[in-house]
Amino acid sequence: MTLIGASFISAYALSSMANRTELLWSAKKSLIPGIEISTNDLVATKASIPAGSRAYISARRDVTHFHVLRMIGAGELVPVNALSQDANAVEMSSVPVSVHSSDMPMDLQAGQAVNLYHVGDSHLSKDIGPPKLILSHAFISGIDRKGQNLGGDIALTLLIKRRFVMQVLDATASGRVVVVRVNG
Repeated sequence: MTLIGASFISAYALSSMANRTELLWSAKKSLIPGIEISTNDLVATKASIPAGSRAYISARRDVTHFHVLRMIGAGELVPVNALSQDANAVEMSSVPVSVHSSDMPMDLQAGQAVNLYHVGDSHLSKDIGPPKLILSHAFISGIDRKGQNLGGDIALTLLIKRRFVMQVLDATASGRVVVVRVNG
């Protein structure tokens, strides 16, 4: 009888330890590098993770005004190493780019990762080569589609690493930029 009682007690103890959940922050939507966290970006989520308190940010901690260092997907728990209070730790710049409506996917949305390609423009130069990859894994932070209905350009705001700003601007001055969504 004592053995049966001891087995029930140990099973209960193990079960309660295994079912210990913590309240952690998760992203309501995709959070792209460079943005400042607001209260609308996060939701408290119960999770049972052995290293939860060390690897992920507790929902008891106020992280508003922190900056995102790496992409955090919608629904993903927020890792401690993905945010910083130091705005200078974020090496991203917002860069406006004008793109022909036919040079990007129609259903492109803010928060998505894209690759940028330079394509020669016969109006700007007679020496046109093959398309060239300018930058991979830039992030769309904003889209203004006002000119799309008139066959005009679409204004994109891209978040890119500071060291690539001149490369992107140079490509826009000497040809067209084609935007290709990164899937996966």
